Amino acid sequence: MDFIELLRQGLMKLNDNSDLGNRSTYVGSSDVAGCPRKAVLSKTEPPDHELATLIRFSRGHLAEQLILSAIKDTSYKWEYQKEVSHRERPFKAHIDFVFNGKSVLMVLEVKTVSAIPKTPYESWIQQIHFQMGLLQEKNPGKQIRGCVLAIDLNAGEIALFNGFEYNSMLYEGLLQKASHIWQCVLDTKVKSQTQTSPLCAWCQHRPECPAYDNSMVIPELPIEDELTQYLGLKATKKNSETELAKLTNFLRFAIANANPDGMAIKVGPNVVRTNERNWIVVE
Repeated sequence: MDFIELLRQGLMKLNDNSDLGNRSTYVGSSDVAGCPRKAVLSKTEPPDHELATLIRFSRGHLAEQLILSAIKDTSYKWEYQKEVSHRERPFKAHIDFVFNGKSVLMVLEVKTVSAIPKTPYESWIQQIHFQMGLLQEKNPGKQIRGCVLAIDLNAGEIALFNGFEYNSMLYEGLLQKASHIWQCVLDTKVKSQTQTSPLCAWCQHRPECPAYDNSMVIPELPIEDELTQYLGLKATKKNSETELAKLTNFLRFAIANANPDGMAIKVGPNVVRTNERNWIVVE
């Protein structure tokens, strides 16, 4: 028995997205959130996903099952994988969770990550705004809000990015992007736009992408998980360094104002001082 192939076939069935319908017949919120060229080619030239890609897809299902287990016995009114469509165009979204209040509908989008980012990714923001826009069309009398829940299954860490609200200008811009994608699907002569991001590293349509110089012959290695961790840690480090610089300046300012001669202050049991290099030292 070839267990690896058995696993791959099983994950293909798990990730077949049959409940989402034929995705080549409409533009979804995940299409609008990413690169238009990738969205077009995924419909006109659907790729065969490798086992590593299928496993990454499956993490999303696992995260959603955790949320379902947590809320199934609550008194909240909610819907799972709620489908909303544009009134005229073949644009559609399958929203992970929608919580229904008296005057407010709350969209919850679940994302699995290898490291929790300090701020939500731009693709997440575009996706949830497209979802909120479609939902607003169907529910003009309600206020539409949204949030993104990022889950690191390995570390057991979560982050909730809240405060998104329906914005007509953002939604109109995303509708134009969706229209461009659909035009390219219908007419192969229309050149699709490209949008680079860290996800390009895993894009199966990157060869021949006009956003990159593909004339060089570059060896390929199957180290997707390690690259995912690297990019996640790099983003976390960048955000951490920014926050560290802000706090360093704050502490320098506090010390200079409270004790300009001694250049040291007490914070609880700690002594915080600046040294000759103007660094912050905690003793």
